[in-house]
Amino acid sequence: MSNIQEVVGRNIRLFRQTKGLTQERLAELVNVSSSYIGYLERGLRAPSLDLLARIGATLDVEPTVLLNTSSEDTDPILKKLNALLVGKDPIPIHFLYEVAVAYFASIK
Repeated sequence: MSNIQEVVGRNIRLFRQTKGLTQERLAELVNVSSSYIGYLERGLRAPSLDLLARIGATLDVEPTVLLNTSSEDTDPILKKLNALLVGKDPIPIHFLYEVAVAYFASIK
């Protein structure tokens, strides 16, 4: 099991990449250095609660999502899919769900 700093770092990286942001751009948006974002993502530093809130707001996720350790053993592709869907409107998410159901029903 990873420590909380590593978990937060991996989650920040996942949501940052899903949003198509570089470390440099995220750093600009939350007013820290890009090297500090690198330290966070590698689990070498722990963000303050204020910074965690700013990062969450920038990435359109609740800060608690960045602290989530329960998905540590989850398939990486499922993590990416979840990161892509977080904060999206429920209507397109429901549509994607229906498409997935129909797809899996068709390949049985």
